[in-house]
Amino acid sequence: MKNKYVAALALIVALFVTACGSKDDNSLEGKKAKLAELQTEQASIAEKIKNIQDELGVLEPNNDIKIVNVKAMPLVASNFQHFVEASGRLEAENNVFVTPQMGGALTSVKVREGDYVKKGQVVATIDNSILRNSIQEIEIQLSTAKILFDKQSSLWDQKIGTEIQYIQAKTQVESLEKRIQTLKSQDAMNVVKSPIDGYVDEVRMKVGEMASPGLGILRVVNFNELKVVANIPDTYAGTIKKGDIVKVRFPDLDKEVNTKLRFVSQTVNPVTRTFTAEATIPRVDSQLKPNLTAIVEINDQSKSEVIVIPRNLIQRTDIGDIVYVAIQENGKNVARSREVSTGLSYDGNIEIVSGLSSGDVIITDGYQDLVDGTIIEF
Repeated sequence: MKNKYVAALALIVALFVTACGSKDDNSLEGKKAKLAELQTEQASIAEKIKNIQDELGVLEPNNDIKIVNVKAMPLVASNFQHFVEASGRLEAENNVFVTPQMGGALTSVKVREGDYVKKGQVVATIDNSILRNSIQEIEIQLSTAKILFDKQSSLWDQKIGTEIQYIQAKTQVESLEKRIQTLKSQDAMNVVKSPIDGYVDEVRMKVGEMASPGLGILRVVNFNELKVVANIPDTYAGTIKKGDIVKVRFPDLDKEVNTKLRFVSQTVNPVTRTFTAEATIPRVDSQLKPNLTAIVEINDQSKSEVIVIPRNLIQRTDIGDIVYVAIQENGKNVARSREVSTGLSYDGNIEIVSGLSSGDVIITDGYQDLVDGTIIEF
C-alpha cells in the first residue's frame, strides 16, 4: 500500500515538471495565464502531498510509539508457607518463689544470689523457739503420764483399780504423743527448702524480717528448660494447633531458634481477644535468659504448587488488582494488564489464587510506566 502512494506522488511531480517544460507563450497575457495555471497546479499538488503524508502516517503508526524497557520473569508454581507473627517472652520452665509454710521471723538465709541449690536443700530457717518450748513442756507431761500409766497398768494387772482409770491413763499418754508428733511436724515447716534444682536468682528477705506463707523469701530458677510464651490474636484460633512449626527470633541477641508448639490454649482472653501458645526452647546458648523479648512466627498454613509473586508487583485500580504480563502480538513484545485474585501473604510475597498460571511472564521492573498494550523490550 505504501508503494502505491509513493508512485502516485512521483507521477504528480513528473506532470508538474512536464508542464513547466512545455513550450511557453511569450506574450504578456500568455505568461499571466501560464502563471495562474501553474499556481493552481501547485496548490493541488501540495494538497495531494499532504493527504499522502497523512495516509502514510496512519499506515506506519510505529514511528511515534514509545517503547518501554522492562524486566520480566516466567512464573513457576512453588510451595508457600504462611506464618503468623506475634510478640512473646522467654520464660524458665521452672521459675519458683520459695515460700515458708509457717510464719515467723527469719533466723537465717543460707544462700546468696547466684548459688546453685539442689531440690530439698535448706535455704532458710524461721524462728521456732516458742514451738520448741511447747514441745519440751509436752514431753515433760508425757514423761509423767507414762509413769502414771505404768503404775495404773501394774495395778490393773493385779485386779486393783477400775478399768476407767486404766483407760484414762493410757489415753493421756497417746494424746500427748500425738501432740508432740504434730508440733514436731510444724517445727519442720520452719525449715525452708528449695522445691527444685536451680540457681538462686533473687533473695527478697533478710534475717530478722517476718516471713509468712505465700510471701516469697527467694527465687530459684532452672535454666535447663526454657519456653517461649506468646499471645496470638483470636482470628487465628482455627488455624494454629499443637505441633505447628515455630521460628523464634530474639532481637536483642540477633539469634533465631526453630522449634514446635507444645501447647495451645483452648480459651480466648475476653479482654485482649488473644489465646496463649507455648513452645519449648532448647538452651543452646547461655545468653538465653528469662523475660527476653521474642518474635514468634508460627507456620499455620502450608500450600504446594501455587503461584506466588512479590506483593509490590500488584497495582490497585478501579477494576481491581492487576499485574502486567509480557506477551507476543504480531511479532512484538506487548505488556498486557491481567486482573488477579490474591490469597495468603507473607514476607513480601503473596499467593495468586486466579489470573496467573505457570509459564506466564510477569513484568517485575518498569511496570510503573506501562498501560495495557504498551510495546516493551527486555
